[in-house]
Amino acid sequence: MTPANNREALLWQVQMTSFAVDEARLYLDTHPCDATALAQYGQMRDMRLNAVNAYNAQYGPLTTDAATANNRWAWVDNPWPWEVEV
Repeated sequence: MTPANNREALLWQVQMTSFAVDEARLYLDTHPCDATALAQYGQMRDMRLNAVNAYNAQYGPLTTDAATANNRWAWVDNPWPWEVEV
């Protein structure tokens, strides 16, 4: 898959790193002392956080926990990811 634009590329990065984090976490459930897996988990976790933060900064919150509620609930102001035309 080739991302069509920056928004799609960031979503793709979030999805890829989320998958890697989940897989590493599952592996670590049965191999908690594997130093290599722990390092890879930390690296993927950081990459995912960077991708999520980049998406949030450019396109608004990806999840409700990143939404701010200063004067109003602005979560609904941005298009939902499935509403974005590619």
